[in-house]
Amino acid sequence: MKLDAGTIRSIEKLLSAELAEYDKYLKLLEQEQAAVVKLDADQVTLIGAQRGEAVENLQRLKEERSKIIASAVGNDTLRASELIQQACGPGDKKRLMGLIEKIRDRAKQVEAKSREFNQVLSYSLGLVNGELSILWSASQPVSRVYNSFGSMTNGVQPAPPRAGSLLGEA
Repeated sequence: MKLDAGTIRSIEKLLSAELAEYDKYLKLLEQEQAAVVKLDADQVTLIGAQRGEAVENLQRLKEERSKIIASAVGNDTLRASELIQQACGPGDKKRLMGLIEKIRDRAKQVEAKSREFNQVLSYSLGLVNGELSILWSASQPVSRVYNSFGSMTNGVQPAPPRAGSLLGEA
């Protein structure tokens, strides 16, 4: 089986678009991580929406690639790399496999960056939760605490009278 020039151009165009979309996604992920570190909530929301659009575009491109492969081969179980290996000439094979390798590399980068970003988010969330817990416990003279046996005890924090105190004035 040999692919015609039009199908090869279509596959190459889709692979190039997919590679560009992965690059865009990586850039957005880095920008969103920087915005989280700077505590810029508006920017995080904006970039998060753009990242969602990039994911939708990647999914659409993959579906288009599957359709092209299915129309060329007759089924959609064959992967693009397998089709290229089997049905392309040496020049086309080298060019298209280069694009596929770049896409695989970007996908690995996206996975690593996503893991790193999730760690940053988890750390930030832990800090916020810790601060909220400190503020809440400082405003309560009695806090409920679970001990190592799973039962709850009331922890009493020494609290001066609120009237006339700095906390009372706040």
